[in-house]
Amino acid sequence: MRYSPRLILLIFLSLNYILAKESLPYRNVMYYADWSIYGDNFYPSSMNPKLISHLNFAFMDLDSNGDLVLIDEYADFQVTTLPELDGLSYGAPYAGVVGALAILKIKNPHLKIGVSVGGWTNSGDFPGVSADENKRKNFAKNIAKFVDYTGYDFVDIDWEYPTAERDPSGRDEGCPGTPEDTVNFNLLLQEIRNELDIIGKKNDKYYELSIAMSASPFYMKRIQYDKVLQIVDFSNMMTYDLIGEWSSYTGHHTSLYTNEAYDHGRQDQKDSADNCIKFLRETYGDTIDYKKLTIGVAPYSKGWANVQNDGTDPNNPGLYASGSPNSVDSYAFHQLPSLIQQFNLKEYFDETAKAGYYYSTSTNYFFTIDNERSVHAKGQYVQDNKLGGLIAWMASLDGENVITKAMFNGLYGEDYDFPEQKITFPETNINAKISAQDSGYEITINNMETAIETNTALKYAELFQKSIVYMKIYIKTKSGTKFYPGSKSGTVTNENGIGIVDPSSNSDATNISPGGYYTFSVKVDGTPDINDIESITLTQRFVKSLKEVKEQVIYKN
Repeated sequence: MRYSPRLILLIFLSLNYILAKESLPYRNVMYYADWSIYGDNFYPSSMNPKLISHLNFAFMDLDSNGDLVLIDEYADFQVTTLPELDGLSYGAPYAGVVGALAILKIKNPHLKIGVSVGGWTNSGDFPGVSADENKRKNFAKNIAKFVDYTGYDFVDIDWEYPTAERDPSGRDEGCPGTPEDTVNFNLLLQEIRNELDIIGKKNDKYYELSIAMSASPFYMKRIQYDKVLQIVDFSNMMTYDLIGEWSSYTGHHTSLYTNEAYDHGRQDQKDSADNCIKFLRETYGDTIDYKKLTIGVAPYSKGWANVQNDGTDPNNPGLYASGSPNSVDSYAFHQLPSLIQQFNLKEYFDETAKAGYYYSTSTNYFFTIDNERSVHAKGQYVQDNKLGGLIAWMASLDGENVITKAMFNGLYGEDYDFPEQKITFPETNINAKISAQDSGYEITINNMETAIETNTALKYAELFQKSIVYMKIYIKTKSGTKFYPGSKSGTVTNENGIGIVDPSSNSDATNISPGGYYTFSVKVDGTPDINDIESITLTQRFVKSLKEVKEQVIYKN
């Protein structure tokens, strides 16, 4: 049997696309919120990406039509004061947090970057969009275009929570949930999956789809996990905020197991990571893929003041005890040492719940938070129960990467290295025009792209793909002639018979927008002859100091 070359190529591309679903033993998933650049002064470069497999940009919003909405345009696409953005001008391609995360990926090829849509305060338009076929399709196309333009790797849907009806309050737009959300959620996810597959085949790359979900069976029973887990690549079960400052008694807000010592008559502390997984096993048995489930880690506290000595667990002082609701702010893990000193706290560990907490019998303050010991237990639980990994909210709360490292060590061990992924980009439409001069060549680099987006988020994202940034030009000749600097050429060197031009010292060469061009000249030994130019290859750098990417031939003789 004979096969056509075209059929062989199609089979190869399809196989390559399937193999692009890189398999990791576990996922170590972290969120990075754009507002971290302000009060926390915590930048993407502040993280240790060697410890993370998946990193979510939080958050993108959507409107009632399924169009993308930026929550903070300045932070997302304009700011240049981040140390990793040195040399970029205000609003240039790769400025802002979105660009900084793309740069982090270039420096760490194993790292998958995703865009998370929604969050607690921005989920209000999900019910309406998911209920309308045209709006679903519009949103799916928009978010797929966003990851295509930015070079990101996955989409995360953080709808909190499907079917839940919540009134607006302050900055929280609420969520007008309905029972129809159960099925519409599936339809929305499938539409996104379809669009990601389309761009995946175009770019020879597999794009993942994840969701952030409630860990409470009260909400979990409204989701068809047997259908959902066939669509998504992983589901982040938010096994935190299981109790909080709204309560009139203390408890664990992110426990691994349920400690049944709580007062069942007046307290509700049944929810835990283990209870979440047990609910799924009891409901679905072996019909769902538990390797697609990650459980939550919380490097932030919930707390109470005026805690009474009336707790119901004799083995754990202060636990399940009366306290004043809404009396204490939430604190980050990196603030824990100062909290211990300020409130004279003692560290406790609930061996039943595998949860750490901090309590003082003298000041009557109580704080529940994940620490290294509880995180290690969660990592072991993931391994023992053949789950998919860990998820944490959020990076800036773990300012010194202590919890992130505990997550990594608990899942992989200290000596594990993530496998690198091949970083690919769609080619930019570029050509070069050459003319011979008395002592060399004049070369014009033309950006043949056209900017078409009108949505603000997509307009910025589109420039990532369609601009020419910090280019270097490699001129290969048949004769191997040497090249020398000319007008606006910047630095010119020669290596293995190829002339290398770096014009980035000229400001107008650092960013050639769609429809723009840049002209420079180079000098050569002897008489220039256009027929001697064999090819011109162009590479780009997101910032000048970064390694070169997007290598493409723009002229061939």
